[in-house]
Amino acid sequence: MIAILRGLAIGAGGGGLCWLAGIPAPWLAGSMVAAIVAVLAGVKVAVPDWLRVTSFILLGIQTGTSVNLDTVERAAHWPLSIALLGLTVVAVTWACTSYYTRVRKWDGATALFASLPGALSLVVLLASETRADMRRVTIAQSIRLFFLIAVLPALITLMSPAAAVGQTVVQVGSLWQLVLLVAAATAAGLGLERLRVPAGLILGPTLAGAALELSGLVQGVAPMILLVPANVILGVMVAARFGGFSLGQLWQALGEGFSGFAVALVVAAAGAGIASAAAGLPFALTLLAFAPGGLDAMTLMAFALNLDPAYVGSHQIARYAGMALTMPWITAMLLRRMERQAGHRGVAAQRAGDD
Repeated sequence: MIAILRGLAIGAGGGGLCWLAGIPAPWLAGSMVAAIVAVLAGVKVAVPDWLRVTSFILLGIQTGTSVNLDTVERAAHWPLSIALLGLTVVAVTWACTSYYTRVRKWDGATALFASLPGALSLVVLLASETRADMRRVTIAQSIRLFFLIAVLPALITLMSPAAAVGQTVVQVGSLWQLVLLVAAATAAGLGLERLRVPAGLILGPTLAGAALELSGLVQGVAPMILLVPANVILGVMVAARFGGFSLGQLWQALGEGFSGFAVALVVAAAGAGIASAAAGLPFALTLLAFAPGGLDAMTLMAFALNLDPAYVGSHQIARYAGMALTMPWITAMLLRRMERQAGHRGVAAQRAGDD
């Protein structure tokens, strides 16, 4: 409990300082940076599973209540954008895998799982079933998420001020509406999670929030008093992954992670540019939706930058669901290939011994 409270206090302090300084996405980026500094200094922080669940449900509520009739009308342009996202995910994975295998000389399994954009928990789970270097996979994915959270808000703000692409936000003004919203979202999130639906903890509250918003039972998004804790929890969650790394390992990982992040961001930006031109949407919005980060972090960033969270969230959910459906099959295929290669090497070694 002390580690939990300490981590949240450090994260909240860092987020508050960034908020006072006017830094984009302050509560997410600030809490993450402050907690990472503390972790590297030897401070123990922890985020229990119930807090992770809470933050995901709050994020889903924010995403769902951002859906209104205007959003539904604009969604007619999204199928093409989501299709382009799928092609971009394939391109990002191929480009980063090629970079890690050819330039960094990593093995194929480690390079593949380090290159997959977003869905860190799913990637780590699948990678653990192969011979991939788990330390390299975890560090590469965590470093990429760190740079996205730390760099992308400022980059988007420079390219296109949030006020030019944002939308007017009205918060829920009634207590009973807020209670109804939280209760329905929690039930939906836990229900889909129990059914093992991909990203169920976020998808359930998103669907519940959207249904209540479109039906008129709830009007407006949840207040910042709910969104700020979700930001802080997520920032500390990212920081906790850096525990156990020495400064030497971290310095080397920064170089590998930043170069992989740069490759992924360039490819993602190209896909976002095509989607922006095809769907007539602001490039800042499509870039955030196509950014190779996590569903939770990118959607929270959409709120912080006053971009359309429904658009960003729907694309991140589509990517996560696509990865959840295809990656187990790809992992099984990779395992079979590795077993065949190991068998061939064994036969060759036996023949060499006979000779």
